[in-house]
Amino acid sequence: MSFDLAYQKALTLESAIPPETLPENTYFAGVFYELCEAAAEQLPTVLSGGSLEIASSLTLSFQALDCRMLLYTKEGSGSLLMRGANHALQAGSLLYLDCSKAPFSLKAEQLPWHYIVFSLRGGLFPVCESLTPFETFLLTQPDPHGTLLRNIRQLLSGNTDKNLRNKLRDAGLITAIMTELFSDLLPAEDVKEDCAPYLLELRHYLDHFYKEPLLLSDLEARYHISKYHICRSFSTAFGVPPLRYLNKKRLEAAVNLLFSTDKKIHEIALAVGYESTNHFINLFKKEYGTTPQAYREAHQN
Repeated sequence: MSFDLAYQKALTLESAIPPETLPENTYFAGVFYELCEAAAEQLPTVLSGGSLEIASSLTLSFQALDCRMLLYTKEGSGSLLMRGANHALQAGSLLYLDCSKAPFSLKAEQLPWHYIVFSLRGGLFPVCESLTPFETFLLTQPDPHGTLLRNIRQLLSGNTDKNLRNKLRDAGLITAIMTELFSDLLPAEDVKEDCAPYLLELRHYLDHFYKEPLLLSDLEARYHISKYHICRSFSTAFGVPPLRYLNKKRLEAAVNLLFSTDKKIHEIALAVGYESTNHFINLFKKEYGTTPQAYREAHQN
């Protein structure tokens, strides 16, 4: 049975409004993707997906369905009801659910409930789940400036046809999403003995205060250590020098602002810590292969 037929069969709509005013069941899947038979069983694959809105009191009740669901709430709120327990899906939350384990329901709570949803399948998912304490679902609040949400939005902007190049692109994005999502469930690794505490403090500062101006001389004065030694030690511990790490954080925040606001490019540059718009554009182009405005236009929902 094709996935679109299985989806329609598994879903029942429950609402106080007349049934004839409700959307078809298929609306809640988004768009059904064409499958590339050569890759469907090997690669992580999008079965359906879209950016949806529920504007009336409505409950979506599903029988067990052979897929994983990824659902990000953009505004409003909903809830997941599964095995007698109710779990809030607040704005900014991300739900990852193994739909094959048991029946479940999604209920619109605060209206309008606007969310991005994907149905996914492939060998990657049980592998990731087996490496962590995962049971049936994972509910998390991803960093609004992080790569996870950027990859979800990029996945949303993809092509639904069965072209293998598109399937490979989707598989790469899904793999990146799953890697970041499940990395947080892994036991914390011991800090390397040669990683000085000040390096952890510096990384924390760059993660949370990336908007602030920073020079290597500032770090030298703050830690009373040569800036050259700081750069070498930070690179050894975290893979990149501190200023490159800082630029990466700023550019990730800029991507989020490109998608979530109507700010002009120079306003975004200032908001993430760049006084020079041209410098910001050059760094962005080096990282993402295009200008901020072109990136925004190419990935708009």
